[in-house]
Amino acid sequence: MKNNDEFYMSMAIELAKKGLGHTSPNPLVGCVIVKNGRVISTGWHKKAGLDHAEAMALKKIKYSAKGSTLYVNLEPCCHWGKTPPCTDAIIKYGVNKVVSAMTDPNPLVKACGHGQLKKHGIKVITGVLEKQARKLNRFFIRNITEKKPYIIMKAGISLDGKMALSNGVSRWITGEQAREYDQNLRKECDAIAVGIGTILKDNPYLDCRVDKTKKIKKVVFDTHGRTPFNANIFKFSDPRDIYIFSGAKGAAEIKTLSKRGVNVIIQKCKSGIKLEEASGYLFSSGIRSLLVEGGGTIHTAFLKEKLYDEAGIYIAPIFIGNDGMAFAGNLGLKNLKDAYSLKNTDVIKLGQDILIKGEFSYVQRYNI
Repeated sequence: MKNNDEFYMSMAIELAKKGLGHTSPNPLVGCVIVKNGRVISTGWHKKAGLDHAEAMALKKIKYSAKGSTLYVNLEPCCHWGKTPPCTDAIIKYGVNKVVSAMTDPNPLVKACGHGQLKKHGIKVITGVLEKQARKLNRFFIRNITEKKPYIIMKAGISLDGKMALSNGVSRWITGEQAREYDQNLRKECDAIAVGIGTILKDNPYLDCRVDKTKKIKKVVFDTHGRTPFNANIFKFSDPRDIYIFSGAKGAAEIKTLSKRGVNVIIQKCKSGIKLEEASGYLFSSGIRSLLVEGGGTIHTAFLKEKLYDEAGIYIAPIFIGNDGMAFAGNLGLKNLKDAYSLKNTDVIKLGQDILIKGEFSYVQRYNI
């Protein structure tokens, strides 16, 4: 029955979430195998290069899978990559029915996985909890369909839209629960980005405190080459995991960092980094998701180029007034209808703060 299908698919989606932050560039996938109304095995994709969810679940079965139904939140793969095709294992183990949440957008798999299963007499049902599955793998969908990283805007602001005092002091506008939630968002993303202003004022580490195994990459947009070689971002990171975009080829700091193995990308720019070009470079370097935590200058630039896919705005119950700095500058708007808006929003209470998250309405390139 459909209700049973949704129940087991929700289990598969929750299992998939166990891989958050560690499967890139692969999708998040969970699998539940049911026989005679009982769950006989489960699995999830833990890390790129390791077994896929279906293979993990099937290998744990000590007896026949004949008569079983396999639930998976993404169409099983049908091609060789770092691991064998999941369709081969499903067929080999004698699974009778496969219920998937969605078709894989990857051209190497799309409809082929389901097609192979059907050819071998396996019943296939798809579209169960599809909306939830697509939201879970929104990074992957963006990557596959657009060949670009999924980019998230993050800001902690006051009720009147200020992210710091005019003197640059911003610790702490939001409370502990909001900051912990942000650390979990860092865990989900491949890289975190800031502008040079944040490096010089706050000297952050930009690490992920909730997952010590997460080696999050760090990106700095530094037009004039002012990143100090002893900045905190270098203290606990491999230089190869740091990317600095600059227009100052001859700056002493830039030369020093380049010699140390930091990825220094020089652009021909004077007034600001070419962000679309930078995002393309990051994608080609294996970065599939980017969390931007910079100040007003960098947020304004990303907004004006419509590069953000999603926003997470943490709002603290305080007023700062004209003593503060806005988290976005002049966007060149002439009418309210041109204002940047979010859709499919969620509102989450975090202690005394409120998080509003959603997709930017201008994003029409793919269907989440």
